[in-house]
Amino acid sequence: MKFSTIALAAVATASSGALGFEKYVLAGSSAAGSTSFVSYIISQPVQGKSSIVCTGAFISPTVLVTSAKCVTDSVSNKALASASIFVGQGDPADALKNITTNGVTDPQKVGGTGYVNPQSVFSHPGYNSIAFTDNIAVLVLAQPMANATSAKLIAKPSTTAGAGYTALGLSMSIGVEKTELQQLSLKVGNNATCSSIWAPYAKLTNSLCLTPVKSSSNVCSSDALLVKTAADKSIGLAGLLNIVAAKGDVPTAKCDVEGAADYFTTFANYIAWMTQITPLKESDFVSSATYDYASSGSNGQESSSSSQSSSQSSTDSNSDSHSSTESSRPNSAASLSAVGSLAMLAASVLVVSML
Repeated sequence: MKFSTIALAAVATASSGALGFEKYVLAGSSAAGSTSFVSYIISQPVQGKSSIVCTGAFISPTVLVTSAKCVTDSVSNKALASASIFVGQGDPADALKNITTNGVTDPQKVGGTGYVNPQSVFSHPGYNSIAFTDNIAVLVLAQPMANATSAKLIAKPSTTAGAGYTALGLSMSIGVEKTELQQLSLKVGNNATCSSIWAPYAKLTNSLCLTPVKSSSNVCSSDALLVKTAADKSIGLAGLLNIVAAKGDVPTAKCDVEGAADYFTTFANYIAWMTQITPLKESDFVSSATYDYASSGSNGQESSSSSQSSSQSSTDSNSDSHSSTESSRPNSAASLSAVGSLAMLAASVLVVSML
């Protein structure tokens, strides 16, 4: 089965001295397809306090992208030390059990889990955990990870209202210390509606708003990744989840409420930055493939109308699209004004509370 666009989300909490997990992909189904480009990231922002589980994606054998909120101190907005971050592809539930002692991450146990510390950590300098700007980070490993593949970035994913996507989330269920990737359908939201839910969206040029195809399903307030299957069957990376929002509750942890929307940070504005902080050239990690953004069917099954590839430039010419260009920068001041009174986005990643 081919999946169209995928959102990958990882979330976790702790309970009663043992790890327990909450399911944060609602009304999904078991995922299919290769996801060997996906990595999981465990970070511990405050030693002895808590750990965070996130997803990332390899764009080369040693370079991966993830959300800044996963690897950044929420007070200083500076990148965490490499020793506080662990990257791997094994079940993060197992990794959390194996690399912690008395609820505190133990670096001495990392080697046996397949998880490693990155060599370098780069949070975007414009990231702000309250204004939700430039929520992107890059990790560089010292050595390639066994069995990992890489995917290329989509410089301009379709922003046409109604374009079909599929969400793939890392489900963690209470009482079951095992994770599972699940999938569900999303579509690009109407620009005016998305802006009315979260006002900064109207001025951000690096953001894409998606809404659930079914009101009972969604990817919740968590780290997430958007990808797209190209006409040549290659995987393209479209963006990273920034926040989930609903009118009167921005951001929201209530992802199943009617009218909730998912706002993703798209990659176009950050390609030049990535070439500056890594050894990569743009051609190494930016896709030249074409993508068909016709509506997808239930649970990621593409409908017959999406069987033929179409030109990405013609798809993106819809007048209702939310533009994203390399030369444009997000309006951080507008975002700060609109959400400056909010508390830090605690719900943007679920935290593994260490007892």
